[in-house]
Amino acid sequence: MTIARRLTVALLAAAFARSALAQDIRPTAPYGSTLTFGTGLVNIPTAWVSPTSGDLFASLSLRAFNSDGRFVPVPQDSRYDFNESIEAHFAGRVSLGLSVYSLGNQQFGGFGQVLLLQQPTYGPRWLPSIAVGFRNLGSSKYQDRFVTGNARVADVNGGNNAATGHGVFDGSPSLFAVATREFQFSRNSASVTVGYGNGLFANRAGLGYAYSQNGTIAKGLFMGARYAIPTSDNSALTLMAEDDGFDVNAGASYTYNHISVGLFATELDESTLTKVPGSIANFTKYGFRISYNASIPEIINGSRERSQAAEAQLESRRLRQEIAQREMHSAQLQASLAKAQASAEKSAADERARLTKQLEAERDAMKKAAYRLDALQKAGAKPPTGN
Repeated sequence: MTIARRLTVALLAAAFARSALAQDIRPTAPYGSTLTFGTGLVNIPTAWVSPTSGDLFASLSLRAFNSDGRFVPVPQDSRYDFNESIEAHFAGRVSLGLSVYSLGNQQFGGFGQVLLLQQPTYGPRWLPSIAVGFRNLGSSKYQDRFVTGNARVADVNGGNNAATGHGVFDGSPSLFAVATREFQFSRNSASVTVGYGNGLFANRAGLGYAYSQNGTIAKGLFMGARYAIPTSDNSALTLMAEDDGFDVNAGASYTYNHISVGLFATELDESTLTKVPGSIANFTKYGFRISYNASIPEIINGSRERSQAAEAQLESRRLRQEIAQREMHSAQLQASLAKAQASAEKSAADERARLTKQLEAERDAMKKAAYRLDALQKAGAKPPTGN
């Protein structure tokens, strides 16, 4: 066992042991996007769906392959394979998403899960959240766990892989069941996850050690742990480690408001390059991920609020202009009333009554406009300055 693998396994064991001593309270730190499919750890899913219905996670990730040219996904000799995903959460129970695999081949796969059991806020310490889900729906039957399309691990065998059965992963879709238990340490939080899946979680497609040399504990079994450390009211640092069924992976993610960035190392159980020519498996790779979390209802409400604010500003401008015009008219009426009061003619008495009535109406209308303007200002509308 390599030093990197020993350290990662020790981190997993420590997380499991410390979780047993935690208080029985759920943490609030959300999960970030994985490198390929929706929210989770590095690669594996977790039994978690956002409690906020309409939460939307959009993610862009890249994984660096070996610098000797073993993997060239785009014509410009890039060392990186890009992946984009978008995922929506509904009713605190369901998440659905779509992942686009690498810029070179543009294959895609749908993914999602249903949260069958939500861990209670209080109750039995052993009771976890439990979910079932799928990955890689709609993709090629040759798609491997790296989702690199034409650069798949099957190519290392050469020849007609379809005829020999090598490289046929039959992982569309890949089904899984997963359990996640959350724990709280004062302000910090931790979780442990254990799951089982078929397809891309278990199938080697007849490639044997060319597909994976180390890392498999039991066929289809995956597990992981994370530790989240809030750094402020709206930011957190998350450390994570996992065995995804084929590889030992680790990473760190930092979240600030709606933005999250992560750095990851995969296949830590492989200390040297595979001896199979052309293979993209069995050597350590590094990845980067940036994601954005938004709320669909908040986006809709934000657009509505911006529209309402714009209307309020227009109304405030109109009211200010109306008040100014009525002040000018009131001043003219007061001047005319003063002249009528100075006159001794009988007709001046009728004029004084008419002017007094108009002046009172102007003042009443001006008072109503001032009340309305004050209400808009208190509601947050900022009347424009200048004209």
